[in-house]
Amino acid sequence: NKWQLYKIGRFCDAVDENGYFEGVTDGRGGKEPRFSSNIVFNKGQKIFDAITTIAALFRGRVFFGNSEINFVDDRPRAAVNIFTNESVKDGLFFYSNNRRDEQYNCIEVGFRDRFDNFVPKVEVVEDEDNIKEKGIFKKKIEGVGITSRAMARRLAQHQIFSKIKENQMVAFTAGLETLLCQPGDLVFIEDELKTNLANFGKVLAVDLSAETIRVSNTFVDAKM
Repeated sequence: NKWQLYKIGRFCDAVDENGYFEGVTDGRGGKEPRFSSNIVFNKGQKIFDAITTIAALFRGRVFFGNSEINFVDDRPRAAVNIFTNESVKDGLFFYSNNRRDEQYNCIEVGFRDRFDNFVPKVEVVEDEDNIKEKGIFKKKIEGVGITSRAMARRLAQHQIFSKIKENQMVAFTAGLETLLCQPGDLVFIEDELKTNLANFGKVLAVDLSAETIRVSNTFVDAKM
């Protein structure tokens, strides 16, 4: 899907709506693309593995759907669907958290510095507040294709944020509306068993002449 790659490419290049370069800081007083790749495949490697390696550089994923190779990245986007207790099997969402030792607050990223003859270096990023509260949990990452200290730092900051702040997973079984979603999409979850607030319902009837709909619950617009 070349159109997905085009949008991802613009995000990686850090350009504005008109295609002019805006960039992000390179840590040396200048600007650089948000994601870039400096990599050589010098051994026999399956092409799909190579594509996956490159996609990982922009925090992306590759999947097959609709008879084509699709790409998804982690850039900001709008939610495409909402799931409530009314729309999932048995009205239940199942939650789980990452293990504590998987919630890393210190990341070491290995990279090759293009400003210093590509000498191997290590960039360390820590969440000091979390370390003071829970102790140090360290992880080492080999930044394949990364030749910028600033990009290595952004990778580490993203890892720390996602492990500490986005540490809960949810699973549920839903109906045909899930076909409107694909990997990487954002969805809203309204779980009254967790929030103790029900502000949703199923559409029970539609009256076209009166231009009204009847739902199974009271809807309060101010709370949405």
